[in-house]
Amino acid sequence: MITVNGTRNAFWCAIAFGIVACASTPMPVEKLAVAKTSIERAEQAQAAQFAQVELNSARNKYAAAQAAADKRDAQVAARLADQADVDAQLAESTARAKQQQQLVTEMDASLRDLRNETLRRDNSGTATPESAPLPQQQPVPRQP
Repeated sequence: MITVNGTRNAFWCAIAFGIVACASTPMPVEKLAVAKTSIERAEQAQAAQFAQVELNSARNKYAAAQAAADKRDAQVAARLADQADVDAQLAESTARAKQQQQLVTEMDASLRDLRNETLRRDNSGTATPESAPLPQQQPVPRQP
């Protein structure tokens, strides 16, 4: 038996369900901001010079995330923003690693040049402090 109260409750449940179903996922504004900040950090780390592929991937995914957000597709925008953030972090790390490798290579070259210069000085007869003969010590007389 259907009552007026039962019909009214069913009606309100249907309206509540419709409101919940129509409610969209909130736009991932924070994820977009994090991705943008990561891209800026990567650019400051000279990723354009040392990790161009990774940086371009991050930029493209960020642009796609913004386009998805403009179309009100929050799930796609959030996913692309996360991917852009990861790509930007990879670009920054790659750039910093390549910079460090470049510094190591330069330091090795400087040390090699310094060694070669030291060897040239040794071969030309000029004594260096490391190769200079030590002064002879006088024997200490023994007491009987």
